[in-house]
Amino acid sequence: MSSKCKFLCLFILSLCFLFSFAFSQTKETGALTGQVKTPEGEPLPGVEVTISSPNLIGGPRSTITNQEGRYRFPALPRGTYSIEAKLEGFIPQRIENIRLSVDETLTIDLVLRVGSLKESVEVVAVAPTIDVKDSQTSTVEMPREYLQQVPSGRNYRSQLKFAPGVSNESTFGSSESLANNFMIDGVKINSPEAGEAEVNFDYESIEEIKVMGLGAPAEYGGFSGAIVHVISKSGGNEFSGQFTSFFQMPGWHSRNSDDPELIFKRFSEEYDLRFNLGGPLVKDKLWFFTTANYTYWQDHIEDYEGETEYGKEYRAMGKLTWQPAPADRFTLLVGWAKDPVFNIEAGPFTAPEAVPTDRRWQIVYNASLLHTFSGTTFLEAKFGGYYQEGKLELQSDNPPHFDLETEMLSGNFWEFWEFPRQRYQLNASISHYAENFIKGSHDFKFGVEFERSPLKNHRGYPGGALYYDIGGEPYLMITYDGYSAEPTSQRISAFVQDTWSISDRITINPGLRINHWRGYLPDMGAVFKPKIGLAPRLGITIDLFGDNSTALKAHYGKYYHGLIGMFYLHLEPQGTYREYMWGPFFEEMEGLDPGTIGDQWVLLYEDPWENEYTVDPDLKMTFMRQYVIGIERELFTDTSLGVNFIYRTNHDFIDRVNLTGMWQPIQWTDPYFGKTYTVYEHLNPGENQYLITNPKKGKDYGAAFANIVGIEPTRNYRGLEFIFNKRYSHGWQLQLSYVYSKAWGSNDNSWGEFGETRTSSLGASTLFSNPNWQINAEGRLTNDPTHMFKASGSFIIPYVDVSLGFFFSYITGNTYNKNIMLPDEIDPDPCSMFGGNMYILAEPLGSYRYPARTNLDLRLEKFFRIGQVRVSALVDIFNALNASTITDVETSVDPWSEYPFGYVWGIRRPRTFRAGFRVEF
Repeated sequence: MSSKCKFLCLFILSLCFLFSFAFSQTKETGALTGQVKTPEGEPLPGVEVTISSPNLIGGPRSTITNQEGRYRFPALPRGTYSIEAKLEGFIPQRIENIRLSVDETLTIDLVLRVGSLKESVEVVAVAPTIDVKDSQTSTVEMPREYLQQVPSGRNYRSQLKFAPGVSNESTFGSSESLANNFMIDGVKINSPEAGEAEVNFDYESIEEIKVMGLGAPAEYGGFSGAIVHVISKSGGNEFSGQFTSFFQMPGWHSRNSDDPELIFKRFSEEYDLRFNLGGPLVKDKLWFFTTANYTYWQDHIEDYEGETEYGKEYRAMGKLTWQPAPADRFTLLVGWAKDPVFNIEAGPFTAPEAVPTDRRWQIVYNASLLHTFSGTTFLEAKFGGYYQEGKLELQSDNPPHFDLETEMLSGNFWEFWEFPRQRYQLNASISHYAENFIKGSHDFKFGVEFERSPLKNHRGYPGGALYYDIGGEPYLMITYDGYSAEPTSQRISAFVQDTWSISDRITINPGLRINHWRGYLPDMGAVFKPKIGLAPRLGITIDLFGDNSTALKAHYGKYYHGLIGMFYLHLEPQGTYREYMWGPFFEEMEGLDPGTIGDQWVLLYEDPWENEYTVDPDLKMTFMRQYVIGIERELFTDTSLGVNFIYRTNHDFIDRVNLTGMWQPIQWTDPYFGKTYTVYEHLNPGENQYLITNPKKGKDYGAAFANIVGIEPTRNYRGLEFIFNKRYSHGWQLQLSYVYSKAWGSNDNSWGEFGETRTSSLGASTLFSNPNWQINAEGRLTNDPTHMFKASGSFIIPYVDVSLGFFFSYITGNTYNKNIMLPDEIDPDPCSMFGGNMYILAEPLGSYRYPARTNLDLRLEKFFRIGQVRVSALVDIFNALNASTITDVETSVDPWSEYPFGYVWGIRRPRTFRAGFRVEF
């Protein structure tokens, strides 16, 4: 063990000893705390404080205030609480409708007046909405009322779009889709291969979704966008259930264009049935919740009568919550899903023999223990994860053919794949509350996390080849042996977090997270070994007026990106890749006489894809620095307003650097617009060896082309955010947000496969594989919404029992670029994963923009009651304004393109409708 590792181990053990045990809430719970005083402000010790909630298994809980009149209830499940204080000689007081979310501490002070216990309880209707202990800002809570009444895609991933600062799943300038950390009941469910959300979970089984990340404490890591925390339902002391049915027909849509090239012709037919039931097996001891659902969907294509793609989803889940003793609570969740898809890509441009079936199944599990040692110390342990298998079933082993003239795929599907994968993790934390320790009170928390994620990625071309034809005649052939990568990722993390209340109005939130990552390959051992990562956090929260109504917050945090197999799986030999051209076409391209080569394949390019990579022994994990300052104010009951400034920078990007490629700068004038560029002539195409490292401009990597890292890889974000939130009460709820921002740099935040684009989100960009990719590579990033306004909510129309839900958004369009092809005589090898041609940026990154996107979704629901049963019928309208915003244009300029730069290829989907039926009891 190195001296640095020994020091870190000793440091962690020292912290454990110092704190004895590490309070506050866990990832799945919240906390209530406060002080009981007289009207004159004198603290009252010895007051009995009792809380109750339908979500609280074991019944009401009580505690006695200390000498300073303080009380606390840690590790509470989210829900609506009542709190009551009583003391002999004083009139009891009760505060109702306290809404506690996960990862939240609410401070609730009570005032007892002199009187008799026999007098009526004084009921106070005002409950706090501001957390004045936590430095997190811009947290978005989506409780059950929100999830049921606002129109959405009915899955947890689609709910992210309602949060401020999110566009195309890029959150506050993060990379698209891959930077967000998705959790179910505190267990991470991101794909171990590429980092996207992967676990299927029943939408009707969700109790709450919370989106956070700005000012997140040391307990959280592995993200550079947002944390999306899904809390599942848990049953209760009363039986409750729900049946829902949603359906959509292919004709339920409008038309938003008269252009035959832009008219949408593919629409879905869908039937979705879901049922859940929860309640007590033993009241206050053992609760259950179970759910099952079936979904059928099929694509329909206008003016086409053949087979189309369709799928089925089967899903079931069960959860038990058991409290055998007041000090212990156990939960167990097991979910299963099977979702085969048939006739993939079937349609007028796919021959019947080329249509495969995708078969997948999945199981998710989560077991947790919460043990309370005392009123100040508790332990939480959790083991959870998921296992998934997926395989594409082809009809034969024949190679696929794609005709460039007819756009018809025949012979077989594009590729085959098989990808079993799993993720399992063990989390443990101990929390301890200490009064009068180093000035003030402390909520210490210490935790460790172990995560391991084995996966297999087996894919290739059926028959070992892919053919491109022109009018039925052979043109190109690509052969590829395929690959079977089996990476295993492992992470060990430890954290220490403190909520240090140095006075009633000032709280400091220091923390430290330590990360150790490893990536293993069969027969190669640990090939991915970045340095140990230290991630400090420091926040401060000031209760400006001392009444829990206004909080000034500031936070600095260092956050390491998530670990994915794509960072290193290409170190495993991948099989030889070759490109051939049919002889007559090669003769025409090279100006040779017909018959010089004849009817045979000519090798154009070959890459053995073997031993192409080495890893920098000083490799570091990519991380983000985040600075946040904001203020949050409770305006009136259930309503708050917040303003936040966010600044993010990303560092130590993991990328590949070409060590053997050779180029020389030359002047080239493009024949399309007449502009002259300094480009780089490739002197040894096809001879590429790469170093996986953290590229730095000016650093000497011993590369054949000394200036291979000619720009600094950067990704930055700056934003000003305004948030208004009215929680559901009195029949209405409303969330408003506006974000003014800028995202800029050279490492783009769009989706990009390994070694294919100018983003390293999936392990490697093209930026430092070939210097031509660096031309004009700095500027505005793809996901750079200058203006983003969102409004969502619902309200009950009086007297008619109708609920109207809505989601409106206005978002500045994404940027795009003009890409000009370099002639093959200058650079025939772009050094990308799958070859092709070299395109340079004609202007700085992000010089063009798509139009702003305006969207309105509506839900109209009519409900009525039959005894204890609530029945409702509803209709959803998506893109209610029937907007036809341009979403895709031609961005390439090359000799054979039939369409000019900017030619419109796509617009957004037209107005569509969906109907539903719901029964609740």
